[in-house]
Amino acid sequence: MKTKLVLLLLLTIGLLPTQSQIIFQPSSGANNGQDNGSETSGKDSWVNRDSPTTNYGSLNYSLSSPRSSCNVSDYKMYFKFDVTNLPAIVSAVYFGVTHIKHDNYCYSNCNANFYFYRCTSEWDEMALIQSNLPSEDPTSFYGPINITFPNDLGNKEYDITPTYRFWKENPGLNFGFVIYSPTLGCNNASVFFGVKTSDDAIENERPYLKIVNSTTALNHQQTTKSTPFPNPFDNRINIDVSNVSSCYFTDIKGQMINAKYDASSKQFQTEDFPKGVYFLHLLASGKNSVYKLIKL
Repeated sequence: MKTKLVLLLLLTIGLLPTQSQIIFQPSSGANNGQDNGSETSGKDSWVNRDSPTTNYGSLNYSLSSPRSSCNVSDYKMYFKFDVTNLPAIVSAVYFGVTHIKHDNYCYSNCNANFYFYRCTSEWDEMALIQSNLPSEDPTSFYGPINITFPNDLGNKEYDITPTYRFWKENPGLNFGFVIYSPTLGCNNASVFFGVKTSDDAIENERPYLKIVNSTTALNHQQTTKSTPFPNPFDNRINIDVSNVSSCYFTDIKGQMINAKYDASSKQFQTEDFPKGVYFLHLLASGKNSVYKLIKL
């Protein structure tokens, strides 16, 4: 699937957004061990200590639990998002999931605090088992998330902004993260942190990152050496983006649109754009700007 972008149109007089958000929601991918968390290659899995040699990388759900002191019935779940092509300058980033309802039964360990920990080594979602778990940072980067039985948490979002920024600043250290509860007790149908995965058939229930960007209204400050023209446009948009670190188009529905850029003529080639309203997003020197453009 394509990356979905939803623009919160907090408009100035010039109809220019002052804030936008990107929903980055990977699809299942090939499930062949090569998925890396990019938009068409969702990467998530989990392990069950009671079935140490079973891999769960292709399931449409994932589970984590407290640590069990009386048996080996406990779980950890793993996620990775490839943030390479996502914005470096952000206001906030949220990890969004669809929780699995838990209201049938729970006999012990029915109240636990869950935490997120950064992985510090690589892992393969289709080979992950109890004996080859990645190493992890001993200090959590998010939590506690208190979960009690019974529950029906639905869609929840968790603020992971500092870790997202860490991944952008240290791309070689993005090995994803693991979720579980360090709460020690006797697990007997215990409470769990369970969510749908990128392999779920229902697209809107898959894990995602919501990236919120504060943008600079064009009436106040420019990030580029020029303003895009003509507007309305036809087959070309002229603008010098030589000082821009990131640029992309979205349509009125928030879908990302590809456009070739000719650096010699300083033009985007837009002959394939259908008629309609578009937004050109630019990032330069840590400042964001969004231009509203119309193709007639």
